Amino acid sequence: MNPDTHELALLLVDLGGAGVELATRADRLRYRPMTLPPDLSARLRLNCAALVTLLRAGYVPDASGADGEAVYVYGERLGIADDLGMPTHPGSPAWLVAVGESMAIRVDARTIESVAQ
Repeated sequence: MNPDTHELALLLVDLGGAGVELATRADRLRYRPMTLPPDLSARLRLNCAALVTLLRAGYVPDASGADGEAVYVYGERLGIADDLGMPTHPGSPAWLVAVGESMAIRVDARTIESVAQ
């Protein structure tokens, strides 16, 4: 398992669950609300470059192979949020949760595949 990807997935879910919204300006990460719990703030600083890259590049899970479930979870989470009238744009709390959960499934599926080989 790639600990960096796993940690990033967990961070995204935690940020979304806390109602944090992320955005980028140039190569800087911006977030709202401005005050975060110390542990979440520290994890955000440690993963700042990865978060900026993710926000700028976007996230689309690969629909082939083991990532099929990741695609399903991503779409399902965004669909539920949309049905509830929540914003689902990149960086929104709902998007962060959807991406984090989808990434976690991809990491878990690849770990299972590598152990089986």
